[in-house]
Amino acid sequence: MRTHPTVVLLLLALHLGGCVANALTSGDPDEGDANEPLGDGDLGVSGDRLSVGSAVSSRCSTTSVRALSLQLIEELNCIRPGSMSRIDDIAGLSLSEAAFPYLQSEAAAGLRRAIARRGGTLELNSGLRTLPQQYLLYRWSVTGRCGIGIAAAPGRSNHQSGLAVDVDNYGSWRSTLQSVGFRWFGSGDEVHFDFQGGTDIRNLSVLAFQRLWNRAHPEDRIAADGDYGPATESRLARAPSEGFATGTTCGGSSAGPSTPSTPTAPPTPSEPTVLPGLFATWTRLSSGLYSFDIRAPESVTKVELLVGGYQIGSATRVGEGFTVDYRFMYERESRSFEVRGLNGAGTLVARGSGSIDSVPGVAVFVRPFGDQTWEIGLERAPSGVASIEASVDGFALTDGVSGTTRSPRLAVRTVINRVGERTFRVATYGRDGAARGTLTRPVILR
Repeated sequence: MRTHPTVVLLLLALHLGGCVANALTSGDPDEGDANEPLGDGDLGVSGDRLSVGSAVSSRCSTTSVRALSLQLIEELNCIRPGSMSRIDDIAGLSLSEAAFPYLQSEAAAGLRRAIARRGGTLELNSGLRTLPQQYLLYRWSVTGRCGIGIAAAPGRSNHQSGLAVDVDNYGSWRSTLQSVGFRWFGSGDEVHFDFQGGTDIRNLSVLAFQRLWNRAHPEDRIAADGDYGPATESRLARAPSEGFATGTTCGGSSAGPSTPSTPTAPPTPSEPTVLPGLFATWTRLSSGLYSFDIRAPESVTKVELLVGGYQIGSATRVGEGFTVDYRFMYERESRSFEVRGLNGAGTLVARGSGSIDSVPGVAVFVRPFGDQTWEIGLERAPSGVASIEASVDGFALTDGVSGTTRSPRLAVRTVINRVGERTFRVATYGRDGAARGTLTRPVILR
């Protein structure tokens, strides 16, 4: 018996209330999420020559922006090589029509381990969602189209980080997925699992679009800052669903009109330059003197150390690094610092930034640890503290050394792609696992 389209859409609307209100780790009451429609819906118009904005009203499938989505993934891998991996080559994985065949590399590896460990078929309904895909879902939820009841705004869905999956046959896979690092969201969203590793790259995916837009529209550039604001949203609505002709900035297919043999356009001269990162650590001596140890690329011959915007010292290279000693006149928490690396001509060629508590007791630090990497932790922690969890802007961070979110080494090393003002929180736990307290520090990263 043929089912009437109206009945199909009604049933779809009742079914797609899943994937509600989940952030990458601990949940965010401001975020809603929804599964993608499984087909082209009632209109089924081709995505060719459509803008993303016009696709909202002409089609009920995120496949209409597939070409642009592939281009964004390639650009993201240009910014952070190896971030995303294909999953459609995993034996035993069944992807729905709407599921995009990519996950963040760590999550993809976890999925492979789960299937290899259990065997059988894992039915994946949704994985990575790109920025234009989430834009469609959100606009459909706002306008009441395509059976979408609620969806997160672009830039907020955890699916955009490539760490979240929705599994149709979740009951038989739950324990195996949890054993390889996936966290089950619970009865509020039974199909949903988040991989507890990798990095929150939602802002990086926004940055990828901003770079593509600026390269294609040098006359109408927007800030390439990774923030999803009105300027980015208006350009996303106007972006071609088939992708930009200018393509990406590194090798490979641009997943758009260009072919793999077509050279991609170089970055425009006005595109912001990312300086290499510096390493900076320090020790507080019993006298109160701080000794800073700074490591920098070979091109750096001199470093300048600034705290609160004021230069407190400088040093020239001795061996592999630089040493700056300084005694603070005032004991204060959350003091921003910056290390500038200069070459022989006095040109700024490297930079590091973070936060220091210049206090004799328990201190929070945010230290630069190279390119786009920081270490967050505690100095002189109370004897009862056995582990910490660090988060930035509400998102829990996985320690790249221990591989856990709760770090027994009282420090968390992680990649942070978006600079600017960020809010760090360090939660402390005793040996029995009980929470002891939380320290918060606003930090400006450069």
